[in-house]
Amino acid sequence: MNALRNKLNQNVILHKKIIMKSITLSTMMTTVSSFGTATASVALCEGKDDDQNNILEKIKAAATTAIDFDAVGQILGSKTQNIIDSGVPTQISYGFVCGFSSGYTMKKIGKVASVVFGLGFVTLQSLSYAGYINVDHKALQKDVENAFDLNNDGKVDDQDANIVYNKVMEVLQFNMTGGSGFAAGFVGGVRSG
Repeated sequence: MNALRNKLNQNVILHKKIIMKSITLSTMMTTVSSFGTATASVALCEGKDDDQNNILEKIKAAATTAIDFDAVGQILGSKTQNIIDSGVPTQISYGFVCGFSSGYTMKKIGKVASVVFGLGFVTLQSLSYAGYINVDHKALQKDVENAFDLNNDGKVDDQDANIVYNKVMEVLQFNMTGGSGFAAGFVGGVRSG
């Protein structure tokens, strides 16, 4: 039983090594081809059944060949350094963090505003029920709808929400370098808040 288990473990390890070599080879070929140096290509011809056109055989052959990991590391390292030197990751990260924080805060502020509005409504209804005040709900509804109807079409709908969203994003993204990261972070912050 132990011999069978050892044999299975060796096969799993062998397959993992072949998969890792395949991934490394694929990454290396993509990276090297972007520099314009020698590349290896795989071409498939329809209607042919010979072994040279069998893609699985080509992948297995490529996976069993020796790979110069130092060269791959140098190429990937130089490409990574070029990307970091461009400043884009820093801008995206900064924008994302600022956006996430802003979105999270806006969601929390919205929750607090909902609680305050709800408590105000409960208070008004309780005072009205007890006979201390008389609330004109039609006038109150009209005033609230006019305050939230930003495009003046007579109804509060998703167009008004888009106007609010665009105004908020315009203010929050003013002079930001990583605008796309900010927007993605803002949405993430609102969803997680």
